[in-house]
Amino acid sequence: MSAIDDMLLFARLVELKSFSAVAVSEGISRSLASKRMARLEQRLGVQLINRTTRRVEMTDAGRVFYEYCRQMDSVWQEAQAVVGEIRSRPKGTLRLNAPVTLGQFVLPPIIGGFLAEYPDVQIVLDLRDSYVDIIEGGYDVVIRVGKMKDSSMRAKRLGTARMHLYAHRDYLARHGTPKSPADLASHNCLVYRFKSGDPYQWEFAGPQDGDTVQVHGNLSADNGAPLYQAALAGLGIARLPAFYEFAFGLGDMVYVLEEYAVDSPVHAVYASTRHTPPTIRCFIDYLSAHFQSM
Repeated sequence: MSAIDDMLLFARLVELKSFSAVAVSEGISRSLASKRMARLEQRLGVQLINRTTRRVEMTDAGRVFYEYCRQMDSVWQEAQAVVGEIRSRPKGTLRLNAPVTLGQFVLPPIIGGFLAEYPDVQIVLDLRDSYVDIIEGGYDVVIRVGKMKDSSMRAKRLGTARMHLYAHRDYLARHGTPKSPADLASHNCLVYRFKSGDPYQWEFAGPQDGDTVQVHGNLSADNGAPLYQAALAGLGIARLPAFYEFAFGLGDMVYVLEEYAVDSPVHAVYASTRHTPPTIRCFIDYLSAHFQSM
């Protein structure tokens, strides 16, 4: 133990007026507390306390020395509080990855509100629709739409995105309106290739466990924006999350097979560590509180 530790112990002893009480308070034995006080007196070359069977009393030197120890104890407590506040306050750089359209049209007001509330945080936003490796990419948080893969990452569900089938009225007038998922076999389906697995396998809610339909079409892309625009132009039927409407508007498009539509989960994914940094934890909580299902 250092001299400072012994000074803090002396301050506690004066306040409690008992070696037994200070031993219990500090989690040490009574004999060790006594030895440390004797060592402190030896260092100073003066007697600080008069020991009796019932209590301890300060000497004149002890009273003077106690004032310094008391101030040191106050400074120590204040320093602990300040450091604890810094440790728990969100600050620093947070690297965030999200799908392109979600990041362009859904996240900005949420991120803006978070940065206004926590001005010591800087967010670096990376937008791409393809799945990314959190560790290799150096990301703190990744927002993903769709079913989660088996992973060592941790995830918090933020909400859901409705997976609509979009088609222009003119396209349906020319090619007919599908009445069931199986009817999509005769339609030009615009395929979003961002997800793992077979992007030409479209899942639908069914009367039992759901249906999976094999589709085909003359346009596919790893970003949903050109597919939505193509559907808006009457090229075919696109299956995309609802937030594309926020970006481009519905126009003269309608939902197709809405009774079979499914909800796709939206997660905030982050590395699995024993202690999640406060900035990451706070940002994910903020996302969860402000993210609206679509």
